[in-house]
Amino acid sequence: MPYIIVTTRFPLNKAKEVAQKYIEERQKNPPDRSLGKEILQGAIMADGDKIKTIGITEVKEGKGDEALIKTQDGMVAYHVIEGYEYKIEIFFSLFSDLCAEKNL
Repeated sequence: MPYIIVTTRFPLNKAKEVAQKYIEERQKNPPDRSLGKEILQGAIMADGDKIKTIGITEVKEGKGDEALIKTQDGMVAYHVIEGYEYKIEIFFSLFSDLCAEKNL
């Protein structure tokens, strides 16, 4: 089972702008549950002079490409925020799948 993990970093002074953009985007483009399930939504921490967030979505089988495109499309709105950075990664749950096969 693949997971899409989005990590963001932005300057402390942009927190309010990012939060407003996040709410706006979630209202316009809510998560598509046909593509996957949000496991972690916007966990946040201070990271030096920036704020760092992560979000994790468990992608449904056969929906990887579509989920990745939706994730990338959702990040475009943040390009206007100075200093906003993000990274989209795909992880796979090798061990949980193997354990399920062996009933562990």
